[in-house]
Amino acid sequence: MAKFMFFDFRCLRCDHKFEAFVKPDVTPSCPMCFSNTKRLMSAPRVDLGITSDKWVRTNAQKVAQDKKFYDDHGVDKKHHSYGS
Repeated sequence: MAKFMFFDFRCLRCDHKFEAFVKPDVTPSCPMCFSNTKRLMSAPRVDLGITSDKWVRTNAQKVAQDKKFYDDHGVDKKHHSYGS
């Protein structure tokens, strides 16, 4: 049974970077446009007591904050890379 871990992903369509709490063999869809993603090279992070429900709420808040930032600052998210 594989454990859930944190991995970094990048959307192949909109170039959105995000972190997901998934099994190592799972590649999630982009939370912004629901397209295919690619796992980025990074050190995997393990769960240190965070539940998947709490992570989903936290990730949803992060996506909403990112969207608000893009809207407030007129940033074209297709051409803006943050955190890299």
